Amino acid sequence: MDDRRAAFETLFAEHHPAVLRYIERRVDQREQARELAMDCFEVAWKRFDPKHPFGLPWLLRTAHNIVGDSYRRRDRERVGLAHLADIERLGPETGSHDHVELAIAMDQLREPDRELLMLVYWDGLSAAETAQVIGCRVPTVWKRLSRARDALRALLDDDATLPQEVNELALDR
Repeated sequence: MDDRRAAFETLFAEHHPAVLRYIERRVDQREQARELAMDCFEVAWKRFDPKHPFGLPWLLRTAHNIVGDSYRRRDRERVGLAHLADIERLGPETGSHDHVELAIAMDQLREPDRELLMLVYWDGLSAAETAQVIGCRVPTVWKRLSRARDALRALLDDDATLPQEVNELALDR
């Protein structure tokens, strides 16, 4: 039992920061992110076998499922203007009009496309790691990533798809 615990503590120490960052980018409240990260490691502890250890992709897949469960339990009233308010609250030195447009465009993407883009570009996962997290093959990741980038590019290129408040901000540039 002590070997199992020591192996798990090593896994926890190595991957907890990445799992927490992953979750923090997907939930609004820091305390909620900490709780969800601990929920992820609770699941990991229950399934942990030192002879067949799992790595970061498995943990991120588990975190993804836990975050999804969390969102299904609460009201899904999250729209681009909420991100606009968050960015404006941070101040002009941390947010730009381009970041506002990106946040709003990301919110308008289908959930699977948004998740894929976040895994690759925000979390820095490789195609193979991303495939493990979302449960598909590597060629599928590349195909879906291409489609997600095209969809995001279309939203960013077409000001008509963005809320009126963002179009007004663009005029102020």
